[in-house]
Amino acid sequence: MIRDLDDLKTFVFVVQERNFTQVALKLGITKAAVAKRIQGLEKVWNTQLFYRNTRKVIPTRDADLIYPKVLTVLESVKDLENSFTSKDELEGLLRVTCVSSMANNFISEITQKFQEKNPKITIQLIVTDSLLDLMEESIDIGIRVGMEVPSGLIGLELFANRISLVVSPEYERTHPKIVSPEDLKSHNLLYLDLHKELRFSGTNLSLGEVTGKRNFLSNDASSLVQMGLKGKGVLIRSFWDIDEHVEKGNLVPILNDYPLENFGKVWVVHPNHRAPSKRVMVFRNFLESECGFRFNQ
Repeated sequence: MIRDLDDLKTFVFVVQERNFTQVALKLGITKAAVAKRIQGLEKVWNTQLFYRNTRKVIPTRDADLIYPKVLTVLESVKDLENSFTSKDELEGLLRVTCVSSMANNFISEITQKFQEKNPKITIQLIVTDSLLDLMEESIDIGIRVGMEVPSGLIGLELFANRISLVVSPEYERTHPKIVSPEDLKSHNLLYLDLHKELRFSGTNLSLGEVTGKRNFLSNDASSLVQMGLKGKGVLIRSFWDIDEHVEKGNLVPILNDYPLENFGKVWVVHPNHRAPSKRVMVFRNFLESECGFRFNQ
C-alpha cells in the first residue's frame, strides 16, 4: 500500500520535472530517496512508471494515465485541509474540458476572467471534440451540448444552443435571394452532419431535406465558419460561433422567419460520484453568470 502522500507528491514532481535531481532539490531530500519512493509506487501499482537514462526521466503510458488521478487525490486532500481553516481565497487545480469552437469563442475568455479574480487557481483547459469520460479522466468540469444531462453527471443549463443561418455579404450579393427553406436546395450548404435532422419553424422540412449541394464537408466547426466567411456557401452554425462575425458585418443572417429548431442546450456538468469542491462550484456559478450576461439568457 502507499505509505504516505509524500510518495504521491514525489510522483507528480517527477512527471513534471523529468529529473530526479531537480525533484530532490525541490523536496529537500536525496536523489536516492526520490528513486526509492518511485520504486515503492511501482511495486504497489505493479507497473513501470518511468523510463530512465543518464539525462532525463520519461513517464510511461501508465504514468501518464495515473498522473491526473493522483492530482485529484492531492487536490482532495488540500480541499479537506482548507475546510478546517478560515481561508476564503480559492486555490488549486481545476480541470475543464470543452470543444474547440467553445474554447475559441467564449470559454477561454471566461476562464481568464475567473483567474483574474482567483489568481491562485490553476486551470487546465482540455480542448477536444471527443466526448471524454469526466470520471475516468479526472476532469472537474465539462461544457457539453445535449438535450439532457448524461447519466452519472450533475448539470446546470447555461443557454439554448440556437442554430443560425448566415451568408457573407459577397455571397448575398452574387447568389439568388433566399426567402424560404426550399430556396436552399440550389445553394451550397455548410453544416455539421449532426444538425441534418433539425427542422425549420413553421414547416415540416428538415435541413437534410433541403440539402441539394454540399461540396465541403467537415466535422470541424471552425473550418466551416472559415468557408462561410470566404463566401463559399450558406453557413449553418451555433449562434455563439458566429455572432461576433455578424456584429462586425462579416456575416448576414438569413431566413429569420424560418429559424431552425435549437440543437439541444449547452450545459456545465461535473461528476456526481463525489461532493464537488468549493472551486468547482464557484467556477460553475461564474460560468453561468458570464454566459447569462453574454448571451442575454
